[in-house]
Amino acid sequence: MMIFVDFDDVLFNTKRFKEDLQNLFFQHGISRDVFDRYYHNPAQNKILKTYDPWNHLDMIGKGEEMRVEGAKKDLEEFMVDTNPYLFDDSVDFLKAFKNDFVCIVSYGESHFQDMKIGECRVGKYCEQVQITDELKSKAIGKIIGDRMRKDEKIFFIEDRMEQIEDVKKRFPHMKTIFMRRHDGRYHDEPTEFCDFEAASLREAEKIIKSF
Repeated sequence: MMIFVDFDDVLFNTKRFKEDLQNLFFQHGISRDVFDRYYHNPAQNKILKTYDPWNHLDMIGKGEEMRVEGAKKDLEEFMVDTNPYLFDDSVDFLKAFKNDFVCIVSYGESHFQDMKIGECRVGKYCEQVQITDELKSKAIGKIIGDRMRKDEKIFFIEDRMEQIEDVKKRFPHMKTIFMRRHDGRYHDEPTEFCDFEAASLREAEKIIKSF
């Protein structure tokens, strides 16, 4: 069995993490208006933009003529331990499938995502961690091509419907589980590409084990 699981808002409470990250900026005199104004890098030519807090601070420093060295130092300290932001069912879910191929597939800026995932230490429970700034179907396709056995059961757990739709169109045989956590940041509506819905990884575990 193969399980591909998203990181943000599925394994990781990104909503609470982002709130604390924003507060770090605010503590250094950066207003919400300024924070929001420079949040996305205008140079990115992507439908789904990735985020880099260090670049965010650089743009604020340059655009607002502010000193951001202190904020950068606190940001480094903030990123040392991201374990407290894991949902309480995340590790149990990963341990439940320790004998299967489990891969975290995360969309985002590679350095930032690598720190978020690495510093909460969930990688040790997985066969692989894949960070991509493209649609996840491409990353998953490369992995499946190398490892999939005939008639193998494959699952994809994700909270963004556009990613589920893209994966399901490319891999119709894959079972998609649409994660709709109460603490998630997005409120997409399910489509016909969604095979199952779950409000927690405990529910997702039951769905997978039913096969």
